[in-house]
Amino acid sequence: MSMKIIDALIAGFYRLTGGAIPLPVGIRITVPPVVMIIGPDEYAVMWATNRRGSGDLVVTTGGETKRYRDAVSGVVRSNDTLHVVRVPKGVLDSCGSYRVETRYVFFSFSYWSLKGGKTASKEYAFRGYQGQDTVHALMLADVHGKRRAALENAAALREDAGAAPDFILLAGDVSHDYLLRQGMFNREVLSLAAKLSGGEIPCLYCRGNHETRGQWAAEMRRYFPTATGELYFTANYGPISFTVLDTGEDKQDDHPEYSGLADFTPYRARQAEWLSRLALDTSAPYAYRVVVCHMDNLNNNMFGNWYAALRDLRITHLLCGHTHKNRSYERGGIWHYEEGGDRTASWITFRGGGLHAKSLTQGGGIKDFGRLGDTQHGAQ
Repeated sequence: MSMKIIDALIAGFYRLTGGAIPLPVGIRITVPPVVMIIGPDEYAVMWATNRRGSGDLVVTTGGETKRYRDAVSGVVRSNDTLHVVRVPKGVLDSCGSYRVETRYVFFSFSYWSLKGGKTASKEYAFRGYQGQDTVHALMLADVHGKRRAALENAAALREDAGAAPDFILLAGDVSHDYLLRQGMFNREVLSLAAKLSGGEIPCLYCRGNHETRGQWAAEMRRYFPTATGELYFTANYGPISFTVLDTGEDKQDDHPEYSGLADFTPYRARQAEWLSRLALDTSAPYAYRVVVCHMDNLNNNMFGNWYAALRDLRITHLLCGHTHKNRSYERGGIWHYEEGGDRTASWITFRGGGLHAKSLTQGGGIKDFGRLGDTQHGAQ
């Protein structure tokens, strides 16, 4: 058969199928959507599917729909099972509902593609900041893969509070299996965020040291399209300004545990430089200025001292995890609160210019820390 005939057949297929040859293969959503806070003005909606394909976010406001696509530099991503769509905060905060859609893409050629079935999520009624004076956050750290316990702890705190959280805060080490594959992130981090938020309130996530390990860990930042291009960034929720730091590993780069594959010293140097160059944002009257990170040793060990830069930003509180101790204390002129590990959870209330904390303890009781800074619990 001559090339002219082959070209004519391909051209005919192209015209008949609109550039796509359908395949009798379906696709399904394995992790429902999560709305991640990735900056002052943007969310990233993330979800996972069992097959690779294209991803769309469809937002309905006032009876009108608008579509946002999982695209990079103008090209729709179709070779991944983890889908990320950036969307302005104002769009979701004011929407009536949203859904996500994915279509299986087996392969994309120059002028046509092989596509399979399409799937869509249910409609989600999203609730962003609505101007409320009191803001509630459900905080977990050091879950270490124990998702069932984390969900039970969260439910107990919600029952005690008699309210629903306004956002979810995951302060690192949500995973324990190390991120050897993308599926581990989907199963342990993203799926927990989806369960806790129901896709209806936003989540704020910072990386823990366990999530720096494994071959896929180097890919994580590709799925968090922050303004810095890294896993440290600034963000906000209504009256709360967040500086999210990535504290990396908990030992020196040359520790034998890392097999020569850790290089956090220059990474921290770049982060410290970024932090020192951050300008105090006075354009919005933030009532709360908070640091979120996994480890709290920002003044010693591997870090140098970052507190001067934090004080320049008028940071008053730091929320973290890592030690598996539930406590609050002052350090460097900033009040710290540590979430206590895989058998606990915390309820943080932003009210009247202060932060109030309650924790479900390892014994199953509720410990009220009160207004953080008024009293000390385990001061250092």
